[in-house]
Amino acid sequence: MNQQSPIDIRNSIYADFGDDKLKIEWNGDVHGHIHKGDHGMQVLFASDCRQYIELSGKKYHLRQFHFHHPSEHWVDGSQHTMELHVVHQNSHDGSLAVIGIFIEPGKTKDPLHSLLTQIASLSSAGTSNGPDYHVSFNPQDFLPTDWEKHYRYEGSLTTPPYSENVSWVVIKNPYEINKTKLEKIRKLFESEARFPQPLNRRYVLSTFKDDEKPKGKK
Repeated sequence: MNQQSPIDIRNSIYADFGDDKLKIEWNGDVHGHIHKGDHGMQVLFASDCRQYIELSGKKYHLRQFHFHHPSEHWVDGSQHTMELHVVHQNSHDGSLAVIGIFIEPGKTKDPLHSLLTQIASLSSAGTSNGPDYHVSFNPQDFLPTDWEKHYRYEGSLTTPPYSENVSWVVIKNPYEINKTKLEKIRKLFESEARFPQPLNRRYVLSTFKDDEKPKGKK
């Protein structure tokens, strides 16, 4: 397998994607359910034609999200505190597209309070073999305002079976969450981070130029 994820993002190439640019259509509150599995807690969603992204003109529908602590993707040799993966799937060929969002302590947004309260009150009763619990939230709540600046590359899932043919979007700037809430997320969604994999012959593209790259955190 030569296209594994995550990677240490270095020497990205600026690209003007034009009509193939990323489009995010997350529309209002969505209903999902919490599931505790072998690789941490996830929030899963049934197919919903209203919740999707378009990448290179191809549509992928929202399927699930989960967190990793610390971040799985590195940038120029540095990690972020946490990383959110929002997983989408194409309904025709089953291929996947994942949006990776770095998370750091900082300013907070009130809409997260409702989601965290729901998860905290329900998750303690769930087990890997037990029932799932329903939650509702707006995925826009986790999206940085400058999400148009991001990296793109072709990779894989970061948990077994590490399947390839996954299109990755890693947003440049982190989403900031109050330190206390960040710690709650870490405890609720504890999931290990896979170490960066060789880039091999792949290219990493970016929607911004080199002098706009952020400083990572050790």
